[in-house]
Amino acid sequence: MLTGLITIDRSKNNHRRQVPMNSLVRGALVDLAGRRVRPDDPMEYVFDPRPVQSKSFFDRALERAQATLKEAGKDGSRLDGYVWHSNRHTFASRLVMAGVDLRTVQDLGGWRSLAMVQKYSHLAPEHRLAAVEALVRAPELSRNYPEPTHSNQPARAN
Repeated sequence: MLTGLITIDRSKNNHRRQVPMNSLVRGALVDLAGRRVRPDDPMEYVFDPRPVQSKSFFDRALERAQATLKEAGKDGSRLDGYVWHSNRHTFASRLVMAGVDLRTVQDLGGWRSLAMVQKYSHLAPEHRLAAVEALVRAPELSRNYPEPTHSNQPARAN
């Protein structure tokens, strides 16, 4: 907590790395620390059950999330097929859509190549629309660059 870093001793690619905590993660960990049974014991796990049990823990958490969505009148089926590994895709996608450069996303996610970052990061349709709408909000672009010459071929819209 003092360093503000989460250390992953052995990640998926068998390398050690450190990831900075954002304020939301730090807050959640402080809340969890307040619930510890032995607050002075540095060997006490932060999360229970331990990692060997994480599959059943995640499945139960997913079921609870779907039930909560259903109770709120929302579609819980959107979580069908969601697995723990999906969090890596979400992490990369959200960083990219927030404007984080690909090299930093690569470092934070522990991917060995930029090609893997591109495989993991997916752009939401709304993000793609916002990208092309940025051209509408930037009229200075049309003043600084000449209009392209038009060919005889009409553009196709899908």
